[in-house]
Amino acid sequence: MTGMGADGAQGMNAIRREGGFTLGQDEPSCAVYGMPRVCAEMGILDRIVPLSLITQEILRATRYRKTSVG
Repeated sequence: MTGMGADGAQGMNAIRREGGFTLGQDEPSCAVYGMPRVCAEMGILDRIVPLSLITQEILRATRYRKTSVG
C-alpha cells in the first residue's frame, strides 16, 4: 500500500485510464508516504483512506457480499 517515490504511479495511472477504481493510503497511516503521495499529486486516486479502511473500500468497490456456505 505504500512505496518509494513513483514506483507504482504509472501502473495506477494505467488502471485509472482504463476506467478502474484507484485507491490510495492516506499519509498519516503510511510508514512511507512516497508512491501514494505521487498518485495523489497526479490526481489519479478515486479515494484516499487510512490503512485500516483499505479492505472495506476494496470490498465496497467490488460490491462483495459475504454469503454463508452450508
